Amino acid sequence: MLHIVTDSTSDLLPGEAAPLGVTVVPLTVRFGEEQFRDGVDLGADGFYARLARGGTTPTTSQPSPDAFASVYRELLQDPDDQVLSIHISQKLSGTLQSATLAAREHEGRVHVVDSGSVSMGIQFLVRGALRDGAAGADVATVVRNSEARRERVTVYVLLDTLTYLHRGGRIGGAQAFLGGVLSVKPLLRVAGEVHPQARVRNRRQGIDRMLALLAEAGPLEAVGAMHSGAPELLDEVRARLVAAYPELDLTSGEIGPVVGTYAGPRAVGVACLRAG
Repeated sequence: MLHIVTDSTSDLLPGEAAPLGVTVVPLTVRFGEEQFRDGVDLGADGFYARLARGGTTPTTSQPSPDAFASVYRELLQDPDDQVLSIHISQKLSGTLQSATLAAREHEGRVHVVDSGSVSMGIQFLVRGALRDGAAGADVATVVRNSEARRERVTVYVLLDTLTYLHRGGRIGGAQAFLGGVLSVKPLLRVAGEVHPQARVRNRRQGIDRMLALLAEAGPLEAVGAMHSGAPELLDEVRARLVAAYPELDLTSGEIGPVVGTYAGPRAVGVACLRAG
């Protein structure tokens, strides 16, 4: 049997993951001396409420190799069990390294895949792997398909501010946006790492630009929308995506505490999986 594992930066909530048969390994969020398992001890609503109160800046840490090893041992009970473990881009987190170290003790039965993405982008790979498995594909085919999908995934995020990304040290190529006009909104692209996409004057222009980028991407296999403590922005983007892509199932959700530590509040984003 093929088991799918991911981490909490997929923003796949435990209540969503369990019915799918997906195991989510949580990262950790810290506020000073207090620490919380992402999506387990602290959910998105509580996180953004705490962020709004100000005070201590949150930090994050990846799961330990032992945390992954424990999950893998639990899943690999029968001789024919295999694990596909799909995680946040290695350029954004050390999570993949922890998973890879843990996989070594299982002699080729754990297959670790770098999603090259985050949040909804990871979900596209997880859901694709589930479909492949349900269709009877062997593990080598599922891994190969996951790696191929990775090249077709792009996430765009319109931030309210670069402050949190810069403070957390995940700014990557978006460093070029620092020192710009404070009134502009940064539109970023996540593909492997964080890249600057455009400066826009306001949120309306940013949303228009994100949707135009999806249209320019060509035929799509999947689309998604996400937000960080701004459900009204999600509603607007969802409505426009449904109108533009009525033939596609739309995935949507909230950016969780770990990713939200860097995105900050009131971000809105879209993700796409281009047709193969």
